[in-house]
Amino acid sequence: MKGVTFGAKHSYDNFGLILASKTIGMPEPKTETADIATRDGVIDLTESLGSVKYSNRILTLTFTLPESECHWPSRLSEIANYLHGKKMEIFLDDDKGWYYYGRCTVNEYASEKALGTVVIECDVEPYKQEINSPGKPWEWDLFNFINGIIYPYDIVVNNTVTINLFSRARTVSPTFTCSSAMAVTYNGHTYQLPAGRTKVYEINLSQGDNAVTFSGNGTVNIEYEGGLL
Repeated sequence: MKGVTFGAKHSYDNFGLILASKTIGMPEPKTETADIATRDGVIDLTESLGSVKYSNRILTLTFTLPESECHWPSRLSEIANYLHGKKMEIFLDDDKGWYYYGRCTVNEYASEKALGTVVIECDVEPYKQEINSPGKPWEWDLFNFINGIIYPYDIVVNNTVTINLFSRARTVSPTFTCSSAMAVTYNGHTYQLPAGRTKVYEINLSQGDNAVTFSGNGTVNIEYEGGLL
């Protein structure tokens, strides 16, 4: 039965909860404006330092518990002891290939013993994150054949090679793991990569195609986690 996986436990398989409804709130944009008396309107500074940033979003998940009332206290305690106040990954069965990350709470006021309902609220990061992201072990069972992307893995560099790094909506900085020292060029700027694992914060992959060129000899693994609203 479809439901929600909280960390390592599934709502139905482990707790017997049936997902009745879910509300996925949109994250509020963090806007910045300046109101100057000598001009009409306001100056919008929201994107002055890059892409739009967002606050967290709220997931509200309502479950029914098809058990007699006598089992309610022990079942609710089991659920609360596992996830109440905990920060974890949250996977929705009907959104294959993605997960949310945030803190879960059992809403005791919305939950109702008489109706056998349990309401779990999750304060999560604004972007849902890609499970099969670049540089991570591939999981074909979780691949979304509608909008999934097969990313390059363990790039072989002989002198120079240019590849395309596709990025989702979230702007990300990649991490490079190189077998030997080499250089990477992006948007006309070149950065030196030592052997080993290095995150280059100056490289910000924007939504869509991003061409990067490696110079040197060896292999490089590229990690970054795509995100969608």
